[in-house]
Amino acid sequence: MGSQVINVLDLPRLREEPSFEEMLAVLTSLEVKPLSWSDQASATSEDIPGLSSYLTSILKNSFEWLDDSVDPDGEKKEVLWDLASKRISERCGRSAMGEMSRTWVVPASESHPDLNIEIREPPLTGDNLGFKTWGTAWAIAQELESIGKEHFQHLHPSRNNAPANTSDNTSQQIPTRVLEFGAGTGLLGLAAAAVWRTNVIMTDLPLFQDNLLHNIDKNSIMLENQGAVVSCDILDWTEPENGLTTCSDKEFEIIMASDPLYDESHPGMVAAMINLHLKRGPASRAMVAVPLRDEKTRGFSMSLRKSMADYEFDLLYEGTVICRDDWVSTGEEVRSWYGIWGMKS
Repeated sequence: MGSQVINVLDLPRLREEPSFEEMLAVLTSLEVKPLSWSDQASATSEDIPGLSSYLTSILKNSFEWLDDSVDPDGEKKEVLWDLASKRISERCGRSAMGEMSRTWVVPASESHPDLNIEIREPPLTGDNLGFKTWGTAWAIAQELESIGKEHFQHLHPSRNNAPANTSDNTSQQIPTRVLEFGAGTGLLGLAAAAVWRTNVIMTDLPLFQDNLLHNIDKNSIMLENQGAVVSCDILDWTEPENGLTTCSDKEFEIIMASDPLYDESHPGMVAAMINLHLKRGPASRAMVAVPLRDEKTRGFSMSLRKSMADYEFDLLYEGTVICRDDWVSTGEEVRSWYGIWGMKS
């Protein structure tokens, strides 16, 4: 029933007292699967005319015919009410949804197989937007192989081209160390580790550490198969001296961040953190991607350019990617700009 066109009149009529099993099957089939923006298809807020009214009627119904021997403790009724509530929230947009899990597939290439990255996103509460996977992270994740070959090849030349789990001597070289700022749910960091087959430390505030650890564990087999190692650590840009407590060496050859600018102070903070943690030398690189949603975010990208220049970083390359998100209409595009910097000679 999931992908078929359904008429609400074909759903079980509550006045005819359908069985628990029948209602359970219907409510399960009406689940709106979370999107991973792999194509233009998206669930509409009302994918079946009259469905919201039908689901609301389930919440209002007492299901008296399930009492006695069928459901003496009322547990089955609770299941139906809970599922109806979830089906309604799924049709109210990402903000109304509870915890969700999505699988993001980085397509196979000459250097790696399909990479299935499983990401758990807890419910969005308050201003905790780090619990949501943002479109820029996925757009950049799909470009990591070409970015690695074109701009970071000198940092891991053999690992970008050799198949995973090779036994030749070049695959035994020390992997490039990568640091990610504002990792959120961890999609970009996990993808970078797997595609580049290297070591990545994903950082964010303390609130997001448990979910990052969960997503690292969820993808442990895939990471192991790719010869990648991922960990997470706390890094608060307002207290840089207290961050990266698990690292003895706090300088990295590659630093990256995706969609990290939400306040006028953030461009300067990000530039300062790059200056603090990017390993000194002409080979090191920093990459930051910023979605150009409106004039404000465009201003953030320009402020970042200026702040990086103030720290005497050279902008070596800039490009754009097209991304989608949970909160845009079908087919609507947002362009994300990204820059790659190196140290001045």
